[in-house]
Amino acid sequence: RLAYVSFENKKPVVYVQTLATRARKAVASFKGSNSAPAWSPDGKKLAVVLTMVGGSQIFLMDAEGGGLQRLSQSSGIDTEPNFSPDGQWIIFTSDRGGSPQIYRMPATGSAPASAERLTFEGSYNVSPRYSRDGKSFAFIQRNGAKFNVAVQDVATRQVQLLTDSQLDESPSFAPNGKMILYATEIKGRGILAAVSSDGKIRQRLSAQAGDVREPAWGPLPRLQ
Repeated sequence: RLAYVSFENKKPVVYVQTLATRARKAVASFKGSNSAPAWSPDGKKLAVVLTMVGGSQIFLMDAEGGGLQRLSQSSGIDTEPNFSPDGQWIIFTSDRGGSPQIYRMPATGSAPASAERLTFEGSYNVSPRYSRDGKSFAFIQRNGAKFNVAVQDVATRQVQLLTDSQLDESPSFAPNGKMILYATEIKGRGILAAVSSDGKIRQRLSAQAGDVREPAWGPLPRLQ
């Protein structure tokens, strides 16, 4: 199944679509904006960003719709949630401290969760995505006028910059954790690119006309 945002009814609404049948359902169509859906590892839950309470806050809900539960609680903008592989944590972007940084909070609990700040290098860190083993996460870090893919070790907080292009966005780990897919811009056109998790291998993947944005690497197919 695929979760995505559509503006077809003049406002952002989260849909879940079954790929085999193309059947789809609007699962988050609340007052205000509904955006940034993220799957829990077991496929039963979605983290979504809603503005129904005023600012952008992260909520947990059933993938079929319903069961809405607020997770984040701040006066800032909380967005871009991503589950850890074990389903216990959510990393996300928030400007609650004055600049966009990456935080972590528990993915369970009946009360709004307390959040821990993870990034401290630089004034702009966004779009976090866990590695497949949960030991690190990829994100976009601003360095001067450049926006680059970086990786941070969760335990040691050590950061490694992986690219030196201008406008990278939307990093996504491969199922084996060895490559990171991302979008970047070359000569004014959005393309797909990939970099190894150690930064040693870099590839451009798309050469066709048109702009490419917000890639996401799908999971390995499950054997029946």
